[in-house]
Amino acid sequence: MSQAQQTVKVGVIGCGKVAMGRHLPTLVSLKNVEVIAIADVDQEKLDRAKNKFGIERAYAIHKKLLEDSDVAVVAVCVPLPSHAEVALDAMGAGKHVLIEKPLTMSLDEADKLIERADYVDRKIMVGYNKRWHRLVRKTKEIIQKGTLGEVKMIQVIFSTGHRNRYIPEWRLHRKMGGGNIVENGSHFYDLWHFFLQKDLQKVSAMSHSTEAIDDEPSVVTAQTEDGIFLNCVFSDFLPDRLEMEIFGEECVLRASLHRFDGMEFIPLQSYAGEVKSRVKRMGGFFKELPAGIRQARLGGDYKASYRAMWQHFLDSILNNTPVECTLEDGRRSLQVALAAVEAASTGKTITVSDAPRSLTLST
Repeated sequence: MSQAQQTVKVGVIGCGKVAMGRHLPTLVSLKNVEVIAIADVDQEKLDRAKNKFGIERAYAIHKKLLEDSDVAVVAVCVPLPSHAEVALDAMGAGKHVLIEKPLTMSLDEADKLIERADYVDRKIMVGYNKRWHRLVRKTKEIIQKGTLGEVKMIQVIFSTGHRNRYIPEWRLHRKMGGGNIVENGSHFYDLWHFFLQKDLQKVSAMSHSTEAIDDEPSVVTAQTEDGIFLNCVFSDFLPDRLEMEIFGEECVLRASLHRFDGMEFIPLQSYAGEVKSRVKRMGGFFKELPAGIRQARLGGDYKASYRAMWQHFLDSILNNTPVECTLEDGRRSLQVALAAVEAASTGKTITVSDAPRSLTLST
């Protein structure tokens, strides 16, 4: 059967917010994909997903889904403490597996996944969808071309504006796999390596935690051995923003990922607010507007990042090509997150290689 004729049959384990809002809508929109099974321990969530997407095979126990021989690909969308168990079970059942980020609660769990993946002839990928955001791909191309000169610092502001929106209890606490140093931050620890192919060596962090919620807001600063800095501000409740600034010796690249015209160059001898820069931005807006309208009709760049991620994973399965975001990538990001949590807890600068091996050890 040719690739064009193949239908990939997918099962989704975990029917929470991200699965319902991102993964399932994306999968049902893709050609040659059929979501044939779902699983969740919460019957209400299971019924909601079953009815909304018309999926007949609905299981309260994830192992029952894995016993379904028709399911070839599994998406692991359960809360973080269950990632390792469900992913190991899926690999053991002979499924291709996409695991939502962050990878696991501990480095020991991550190492078990990596070890097991070496013995199975299946594609295993971590779901860092931001890698496939249109402006992130452009940013990487620009960095690789050397347009900015030598990169000296990357700055990130990521706030999700969840005020008055439902957030599950596990998502609020480090020991349950939540807290935005881990949950939000893992995207950007991954993007750092994606952009520069350099490892972060030391991490400092500050955050505000209460009995109700951990790490709200938080600031994480990390650096490489050769002194390149990553500075991040994370929040789940401050107004919605997703912006990156890459500071090179010759130019600053600003990428506002919630805007279709969100890419701006600031040369060394100018500043963002000057008239010339503002007129240039206006020209860029009108140039990008037609493409922005088309993209908005399809759900915007953020939704498109999930589509591109899944398409890459499915193509790697059908064509037997490597996946872009590996378990080793997931482990690397997790180790930085563990160091950042320890830094926020102790007020010390933590060497990444000396990070605790589990989230539960730092709380």
